Amino acid sequence: MKVSTDAVILGAIAGSTQPVRRILDVGTGTGVLALMFAQRYPKARVVAVEIDRGAAGQAKENVESSSWADRISVCNGDFREFDLAGAGQFDMVVSNPPYYSNHLLSADTGRNHALHQGALSFEELAVGAFRMLAKGGVGWVILPPRQMADFERVAGSAGFFGIAMMEVYDRADKPLLRVIRGFSNRSPIDPPVESTLFIKEADGSYSDAYRQLLGGFLLNF
Repeated sequence: MKVSTDAVILGAIAGSTQPVRRILDVGTGTGVLALMFAQRYPKARVVAVEIDRGAAGQAKENVESSSWADRISVCNGDFREFDLAGAGQFDMVVSNPPYYSNHLLSADTGRNHALHQGALSFEELAVGAFRMLAKGGVGWVILPPRQMADFERVAGSAGFFGIAMMEVYDRADKPLLRVIRGFSNRSPIDPPVESTLFIKEADGSYSDAYRQLLGGFLLNF
């Protein structure tokens, strides 16, 4: 699987105002989120779960080739079983989850796992994340707007409160592309923090905000 724009934006945005010692990356793919969080949080240990064997193998290779191999564990398995295994609590749970539920499947099993809810429903993700978050912990997801509305309802039923939101546009004249939401299992005192990101300028070049956001991670920025 390729490194997606969704993943790198989420990896740069998701965070916590509380100390972060353990981070769970659900559906790590080839490990980009796990690597970004290990870079951003030098004292944290990251557990990356991936159901597809091929992607998990690539994630392990990428982790082993990095400077943070001693703080990242890649687990090839089903998050639903991982949750039931009692893996302990995490200060942050992050996911770039699958979101197609009624589309035709392709012949590529790995791509199906990455894009389709058949492998992990929003309910299973939200409930599992809630169980595994330490009190006051935060969960982060990125989704298209319609799917985010669905996830917000599920997350609310699971006991989550919205604490942050970023709307992501390709350009100012284009429709809303993605929504990033931060959730907590503790009722917030302040209203949710809201922001907007435009990936490109009108001429198609990358915006200064996007370059600044990813400049510490992407070599060509």
